[in-house]
Amino acid sequence: MPKRKAIRIPTPFPQGRYAELTDDFVFKKAFASEEDKDLLIALLNVFLEPKLKYPVKDVHIENPYVKGETKNNRDAVLDIHCQDLKGNEFIVEMQVSEQKFFIKRALYYLCMSVANSGKKGKDWDFDFPKIYSLNFLNFDLGIWEKCDEIVQYLSLQNDNHPEISHDYINLAFVRLPKFKKTVEECESLQDKLIFSLCHAHELKSKPKQLREKLFDRLFEIAKISNFSSMEWSEYISRHKAKHDRYAEKKYAREKGMAEGIAQGIAQTARNLKSMGFSIAQIVKATGLSKKEVSALK
Repeated sequence: MPKRKAIRIPTPFPQGRYAELTDDFVFKKAFASEEDKDLLIALLNVFLEPKLKYPVKDVHIENPYVKGETKNNRDAVLDIHCQDLKGNEFIVEMQVSEQKFFIKRALYYLCMSVANSGKKGKDWDFDFPKIYSLNFLNFDLGIWEKCDEIVQYLSLQNDNHPEISHDYINLAFVRLPKFKKTVEECESLQDKLIFSLCHAHELKSKPKQLREKLFDRLFEIAKISNFSSMEWSEYISRHKAKHDRYAEKKYAREKGMAEGIAQGIAQTARNLKSMGFSIAQIVKATGLSKKEVSALK
């Protein structure tokens, strides 16, 4: 019998020294601050490097609220929305809960940013800034089964001539569950950042392999003892909500499986009944009671 994959059950309250950096609140606390925007700049340069013509030198963090074009259009609240010195825009999202159409969601947010960059007046020639969407997924979409790379890049290209691409819009998806390296195996800055995102909350102290100033600051922000009382309450509240969602999902899955098994047994009993088996034989084969078998139609 194949070995069953262990299921990690979230605890109702945080247990470690550091907060989970994949938590939406903690992620924004670490990377959406003007005071510590060097962390955000590093994140953009490391994960978008293949798509950037020039490294990002500085950014201005924008309002994450993006209003729909009309009252009938959906608004959006981004995790992080920023702009560099050249006017290029960046959307950064951390997504923990599984979402079937997340790529479409990322594209929708990107298109909203494109639409909102339009300028009124007849002189505007649709030369909107380059827009980058950087998405960290704490689940695997399952659509890149044959793609081993942890970071997947999407952009516009000519179908007949893939070598011809356009850099107007760029999307990057970082598949955190695909990362299997230990801290000793992390050599690149990208590896070290992914390791921190995945494992900071499991550590008792910052590993010696993460000696850079960048990680000194990141782990200081993630240190729970540095949280204010309001930040701690927010973190606990979100952690409890995540645990509740897990419990609800687990119960619904177990209930659905039980109902499915019951329906399967009932259908088997019906089939045996139509084949002329006696009630006693059906009871013995299915485990149903005589009353239950007699009631089946």
